[in-house]
Amino acid sequence: MKINNCYLLNFRNFDNLNIKFLDKINIITGPNAVGKTNILEGVYFSSKGKSFKSVSQENLIKFDKVESYIRTDTESDGLEEKIEVKISKNGQKVIRINENKIDTMQELRTFFDIVTFTPEDIKIIKETKSYRRNFIDDVICGIIPGFNLILIKYNNILNQRNYILKNKNKEKYFKEQIIASTKQMAEEGAKILKIRSKYIRIIEEVAKNIHKRLTDESEDFCIFYNGKYEDCYKDTEKNFEMLYEEMMNSLEKDLYRGFSSVGPHRDDIKIFVNNLDSKIFLSQGQQRTLILTLKLSQLKIFYEIKETSPVILLDDVFSELDKDRTNFILNEIKGYQSIITATSESFIDDYNGEYRIFELDNNELKVKKYR
Repeated sequence: MKINNCYLLNFRNFDNLNIKFLDKINIITGPNAVGKTNILEGVYFSSKGKSFKSVSQENLIKFDKVESYIRTDTESDGLEEKIEVKISKNGQKVIRINENKIDTMQELRTFFDIVTFTPEDIKIIKETKSYRRNFIDDVICGIIPGFNLILIKYNNILNQRNYILKNKNKEKYFKEQIIASTKQMAEEGAKILKIRSKYIRIIEEVAKNIHKRLTDESEDFCIFYNGKYEDCYKDTEKNFEMLYEEMMNSLEKDLYRGFSSVGPHRDDIKIFVNNLDSKIFLSQGQQRTLILTLKLSQLKIFYEIKETSPVILLDDVFSELDKDRTNFILNEIKGYQSIITATSESFIDDYNGEYRIFELDNNELKVKKYR
């Protein structure tokens, strides 16, 4: 899969911007705050139907306009496709693939794969466990589209169970309802545990090798899914029995708190380097290297399991990397199409592959150099 062209109309700071991409490395240069990241955001939105930032849809529309339009022309195995996205300040979002309106984001997100490297990714290591769960789930959804439907169903049941807990005094058949919702939640949760456990093992196998090469064999990578769930991939029925028992045992506590305290929505993924918890004991430099390992692992897994070549978006990744790690990443992504933002092009000096350098200035993008 590759992106041939992306057109942005009234998106972020751009009135009208059309970009023709090389199928190898594309570098967008320019000073800070000129909108380089906004271009990546537009490409990402056409793939996922959302931003990779925590922003409302309204903020993506140019401040003096009422709607924004993105068109992305893609190509895979010689077949050209067109994705169009229109977003409005009234909250409406319309997405079409080859002129046909899609009904769900699931249709768009399975259309082509995209892997992002952004400064915000450090939250996967440093922040709450929800970031780590979301990363793992995003990798799995890229491989198994149906996994997202399981997550949606689980969260709907979770919301229903929480409603029952909060309104226990108003529900005539509270006991029957809480037992039924707990069973349903445990059933879907058992599937999530099995799938997460399986793919965490796959991620670990790939990441171990990448991290050793990235750190000159000095660091060993390990990832754990809540110690007690290490064997969850083996038996869905046992997962169900375990979850149902834990959920019912926590019922008194849940009634007091008003929410469900047990289940995959509360799980954590622990990442260790040299037997040290990465969130607590690693330096910021080590944490950034670890993020690179995770993202390169995601890239390799998509390529090997799905036999597809994701598009790679790298936002200001190279500014804090040394020369060795920079060259390592450039060589790892050499066979993929990538779009990179940077304030300087100097990081590409030693690279001997194909690339195109754009310069962004006054909302205009011009080809500066190519090889």
